Amino acid sequence: MRQRKRFVAVGIAVGGAITAFALVMALRANTTAPGPVTEVGGGGGTPPLQALNDVWGLSSQRSTCTMCHNVRGHTTNIEEAVWTQRPVVFNRFGAAYRDVLFQRVAPGYDNIFAVPLRKKKDAARWPALLARDSDGDGYNNQVELTFGSMPGRRASHQWRPAAQLERWRRVIVRELRGKEIAQFELDTRVRRVGPDTDRDLVPDVLERLVGSDPHSQNSKPLVAARRLAVYRQLLLDVGVPIG
Repeated sequence: MRQRKRFVAVGIAVGGAITAFALVMALRANTTAPGPVTEVGGGGGTPPLQALNDVWGLSSQRSTCTMCHNVRGHTTNIEEAVWTQRPVVFNRFGAAYRDVLFQRVAPGYDNIFAVPLRKKKDAARWPALLARDSDGDGYNNQVELTFGSMPGRRASHQWRPAAQLERWRRVIVRELRGKEIAQFELDTRVRRVGPDTDRDLVPDVLERLVGSDPHSQNSKPLVAARRLAVYRQLLLDVGVPIG
């Protein structure tokens, strides 16, 4: 059987886990492309949004309350606009996420701010929620969250066919199974992956991967560049043509 190149070099295992030090040392010989250091995602925003950002590696600079809410025109910041709007308006993805949280994951709560973060993360991973295509654009919620478009807005999706992205997603899930993605983010090959022509914090090669425009700041994925770089490297390492 042909031996394929693995994503993570063999390191020193301590208690069944590869230490960050060993991983960095094992990968030090890898060369990196010129370009900015790729952004690490997660955190930021309101507590409900933080759960989505953490689970899906979204950029706190690009992922906003509009992931779950429709907001009327406003002159204040977007968080105030969402919560002062009466009634608070959810898009279809936001409503589905809310229902999973309060009906399935945390039925004892009636306020999303009181729900522990771990439970909100459980809702953000809920299989039935991810399998839906909330906005009816032909891309299910999991594909949109993985590759950085908004699952609650029909006009927001990648140019690549949904079937292709779903095949890539399955490969990524298989290669990540049982591993911590934070370890993959230490790989020197995902720290710098090339130039960022439009300076939107997502290098050109990653924008082309997901199907956004590397020459326009108005077209950029919501997933942080480091997470997308990990996905790209996983696909390359198992020989998936990404074009």
